[in-house]
Amino acid sequence: MTDPHVLSRYPKIPTQERGEKRVTDLLAAAEQLFASAGYEATTMNAIASLAGSSIGSLYQFFPNKESLANALLLEYMNELSGQIADLKAACLIGPQVLGQKLVGIVFNYGVEHPACRVLAEVPSVQKTESFGVYFASVRDLLSAFAPSMKAAELSSIALVTLLMVRAAVHGSRLVDAKTGAALRHEMQQAIGTYLEERLKIASPAPSKPVTRQGPLSPVGEGF
Repeated sequence: MTDPHVLSRYPKIPTQERGEKRVTDLLAAAEQLFASAGYEATTMNAIASLAGSSIGSLYQFFPNKESLANALLLEYMNELSGQIADLKAACLIGPQVLGQKLVGIVFNYGVEHPACRVLAEVPSVQKTESFGVYFASVRDLLSAFAPSMKAAELSSIALVTLLMVRAAVHGSRLVDAKTGAALRHEMQQAIGTYLEERLKIASPAPSKPVTRQGPLSPVGEGF
């Protein structure tokens, strides 16, 4: 017979529409508080209060703060992975553009969902499942560029790519906005060069500039 105390450590799965809405409200409240107050300062009582729910109802679905944070982080990674999967439709783009888009997607997602950044840095929040979803989306994306590559090699490239994206995103937040943008640009180029080499594909050659009479006008940097 299963120990009921073991079962209580896992979040309850809502089975009715009303229960699903309650879980949605609880996750939304947790997201708001994690972003504004931080993970450690946020209490289960505060989450329940903001969601307009009783503490008993909160514990019915999430037995502790870690399980709630795990569920929220998994929701983030599913959404982020969907955005990454959309790049598969643009597999004609070269590795340099792919590097730019990957860093851009992850950075912008973190800006739009600050609680995601908070939870990603909390050691007690279990990340195996959420990272697995994120990792699989990048590996599947790269497989579209190198369909004949062995799975083990592709997984290794995907992991390195993820670590480089993380370095670009996290590092750019340690400095001012202008320096951070320049750092991301450098890392985007580095990721693109790495993918060119490892996936054995070249980026499309840039189009030839239009010939003009007289001096050329200065061109602003695109990003």
